[in-house]
Amino acid sequence: MTVHTNLEATAIILATGFAGHSLLEAALIIASFALGTGLHLACHLGVAAAFGKGIDRMILTRAGRIDYSGAPPGFAENILRTGAGATMNALCAVVGYALLAALDVDTWPSVAALALRTFARCSLILTIINFLPAVPLDGGLILRSVLERVVGEARAMRAAVIVSMVVMAAMAIVGVVLVQPVLIYVAAAITYDNWRKHLVPQRQPRTILR
Repeated sequence: MTVHTNLEATAIILATGFAGHSLLEAALIIASFALGTGLHLACHLGVAAAFGKGIDRMILTRAGRIDYSGAPPGFAENILRTGAGATMNALCAVVGYALLAALDVDTWPSVAALALRTFARCSLILTIINFLPAVPLDGGLILRSVLERVVGEARAMRAAVIVSMVVMAAMAIVGVVLVQPVLIYVAAAITYDNWRKHLVPQRQPRTILR
């Protein structure tokens, strides 16, 4: 398995630190998102391995992409494999908030309490974003798989892209309201990628006659 990333993906992770109110909180936010992303990808790999498959390549750019090895998955396998990462983020958020509610974290060292709160909050954000019905996020891929069983592959892809654009527009508005440039950028980038790849007619290579 190979892992590919670029400066853009690194910059997006680092930019999440701007949500912090101090350098410590900024560092904890970056670390929490990095850890949450690692757990997310590990669960995709774990479910693939459970079905006797693997991962050839992980591409960590913008929303990212995973190239699985082995035969094409069945419907149930595809849904479980796709939803595994965001489900892990949801589990981390639930456990984190449960600990905050059950334990007296005010008696903890301030750094430990802030770290737990930050990780729980970042896990919740990762859960919500990854389950959004927008291609190529996990929620969008699940939506596309469900639609394919109803209307066919071509129409399902087009419908999923249109839904994705609406969802990303809403996310950009949230980013403006909350003053979160990262949300605005990711929404714009995903919308542009979907528009260019799926809605713009592809140019056919010219044939030179001799």
